[in-house]
Amino acid sequence: MRGSFTSITGDIIRGDRIRRVCFLRYRVRTVIVYFMKRMRSLLLALLVIQICILASCARIDRGEDTLDQLIEMEGDIYRDQEVSAQRIEEIEEAIRRYRKEVERTIDATGQMGIYYKMLAIEYMRGDMYGAAYDTLKQAIDIHPENPILFYYSAVCAARMSKARVQVVDRERWLERSVTLYRRAIDLDPGYADALYALSVLYVFELERPEEAEVLLETMLIVESKEIEGRFLLAGVYYRLGKLEQALELYEEIESLSKVEQKRQEARDNKKRIEDELYGAL
Repeated sequence: MRGSFTSITGDIIRGDRIRRVCFLRYRVRTVIVYFMKRMRSLLLALLVIQICILASCARIDRGEDTLDQLIEMEGDIYRDQEVSAQRIEEIEEAIRRYRKEVERTIDATGQMGIYYKMLAIEYMRGDMYGAAYDTLKQAIDIHPENPILFYYSAVCAARMSKARVQVVDRERWLERSVTLYRRAIDLDPGYADALYALSVLYVFELERPEEAEVLLETMLIVESKEIEGRFLLAGVYYRLGKLEQALELYEEIESLSKVEQKRQEARDNKKRIEDELYGAL
């Protein structure tokens, strides 16, 4: 993912980027218009709203399961008494009448989520992080448990912090980024890219390396041969005075890395720590 994000934010031809963004914005507007037309027909009856809620939460429910859930939702209306046979017939008729309409609306909503993601990526390619952040918020409203959306929102928030002149505004965006990274990790505790990116934020932007320690240790459990994570964690250990642990990580890097430059950097750092621990020879 770190490599994919670098490619996402790489250079592209300006004219093509603008045309793609405009096209995607047009498609999003088209889907929204379609979605609103469908919603107007659904809002004609309270039962339709209830079915929409059920369909969006549990698409797997069908037939009698949906009927049972709708009857259960009638509890506030028919408190302390059973739902009548007539009311059950009314609900069954509503299910038959609106099922396909509901499913079309759910599919349209899913398509809107896809377009928002595509539009956000195009914005990020154009370094338009504020617009990407706003678009990702709309995607999150549709897919609130997608960790990748929270990850990219956090990336955008961190980038937006660099555009702020006022310290208060900058700190607000940074903390917003932390919250979004945390949410991505809550949804996927093994999300290595989010663990690494939040650690970078703690170490280099917020000067809170102690909070990065556990995140990086967790990341290295998930990706046991990760080199950049080892470098960052070794630096954290060094800043926290844990020199032996930092030394061990540099030795691992020297053994694992296939890049001579990385191996040499690890050897240099290891030598510096050994001099501190045992004195220069």
